[in-house]
Amino acid sequence: MELTGRTVVVTGAARGIGQALAERFAAEGAAAVVVADLDLAGVTAVAEAIGSVAAPYRVDVAVESEVAGFVAEVQSRHGHIDLFCSNAGITTGAGLDATAATWERTLSINVLSHIYAARALVPAMLERGFGYLLNTCSAAGLLTSVDDAPYAVTKH
Repeated sequence: MELTGRTVVVTGAARGIGQALAERFAAEGAAAVVVADLDLAGVTAVAEAIGSVAAPYRVDVAVESEVAGFVAEVQSRHGHIDLFCSNAGITTGAGLDATAATWERTLSINVLSHIYAARALVPAMLERGFGYLLNTCSAAGLLTSVDDAPYAVTKH
């Protein structure tokens, strides 16, 4: 995809893959790179390092209403979203004995957040006739993560 002049959103952008994606999209000429994460200080630092094309947002992708509000705000501010990278994900380091809350949070972030993003984005993308939704996957979806049962299950 040609990124020059495009509006790009990256969730889970405070570090790791999300940060690297955001940096690359800015380097490729995106007009706006919206970096989002639960860690506002982290995405603020990433946005500052990228420069004026980047804007930090705090969003909890495990909460559908937050994702919908975030998407609406970005669309209002930028007119549209050309590429939405649904990248946020968590590991737990827990086994089968993980609490129900840990399982639910992992499921919400690693699985449901992609559904929430699609619900918020796809109607406008279809109406506009353009847009991409990119979901980050994991090798744990092909293999397994022995020391992290919630992560392995949600990536499969």
